[in-house]
Amino acid sequence: MEKFFAFIIVFFLIIVNIFSQQSAYDFMVLGKSASENNNCKQALVYYDKAISLNKFYYDAYLAKADCYLSMNNKKEALNQINQVLTIKKDYAPALYMRAELYINDKMYREAINDLKEVISQNKYFYPAHSLIVEAYIYLKDFNNALNEINFLISERPNEYDYLLKRAYIYKNLNQYDNAIKDCNTLINKGNLIGEAYALKGNINLELMKNNEAFIDYSMAINNNFHTQEMLATYLDMALKENKLAEAQHALELLIKNYEQKNSYYHMLLGKILIDQKYYESAINSLNTAISLRPNYDSAYLYRAMAKRLIDKDPLNDIRRAIYLNSKNALAYEELGIYYINKKLYSQALENLNTAIKLDPSGRAYYYRAIVWDINGDRASACADLQQAVKLEYKDAKVSYDKICH
Repeated sequence: MEKFFAFIIVFFLIIVNIFSQQSAYDFMVLGKSASENNNCKQALVYYDKAISLNKFYYDAYLAKADCYLSMNNKKEALNQINQVLTIKKDYAPALYMRAELYINDKMYREAINDLKEVISQNKYFYPAHSLIVEAYIYLKDFNNALNEINFLISERPNEYDYLLKRAYIYKNLNQYDNAIKDCNTLINKGNLIGEAYALKGNINLELMKNNEAFIDYSMAINNNFHTQEMLATYLDMALKENKLAEAQHALELLIKNYEQKNSYYHMLLGKILIDQKYYESAINSLNTAISLRPNYDSAYLYRAMAKRLIDKDPLNDIRRAIYLNSKNALAYEELGIYYINKKLYSQALENLNTAIKLDPSGRAYYYRAIVWDINGDRASACADLQQAVKLEYKDAKVSYDKICH
């Protein structure tokens, strides 16, 4: 009889435990539903009820941690994770979640320790391998990163993100041939093409193969991939090679995606549009530069230049540029050209003299030579044209040959 009662008691305890587990699960489901509806405060109430019924309900703790993260309370999220690990120190989901938090907090070595434990329990849990690669890269431990990424590629060869990541690791190990090989594989397979070209461009730049790098960056942009740093580098390269269309495109992408309020970029775009004879578009860009920076002398100057080239009066903009910066040699050049067009040659000569004193450019010498020639001073005109030729001003040689021989 005693055995029978003992059996009944045990049976009753088992049934109660089963029902309590079910109730804990029910509260967990309610919590998940509330969380999915962005009601984390209510979700936390349900998760706490689940835990009160089953203190070993590890996933409820982790669900609470998720809620706290969505509420930007990382400290309490970590608390919940650590509660699980206090009860069960090797619980892989908690270790993985803590590793994610560690990486966000730049605690890479702590993250690696947790991830190694996760991997030791399940070698084929690929997210842990992927996360440990990131941690090794942040620590610049590229050899260990390479070992991990090679494992991932061997297991999941069609995950092209892994191939791109390996190319990046190879680059940092100075294994450039291997890096370029992986990039070319991605390009040939038609996956992550823009990213692959951008990385190839970075490699070729490091190898001082500037022409190849420029082509790679062009291909990356054509495939709708760019970063702010890449575009800035590409812009600089385009300007050095006087590739105005490419410089214009780089500037337009920089302004649209990263630097909408960068007055310098708007001004530079205006200047490039002038060089390409898109004068109205140049004025629009320069208007923006001035609206962003009302005392921008160079923007007023280039707007004056654009206006002059479409027969609009540039005088107020030129004067404004000189008022803002009395050492702006190019503004005096523009004023000199303005007076030449108005046939006011003494004023033209005065301003071109000032421009040459401030910054003797081929352009200033060329236009002063025009004034000398109009005034009948051939010797002075030829001397200035010689200076303009030395300074490689584009029209100077033809004029010198015509006037001085």
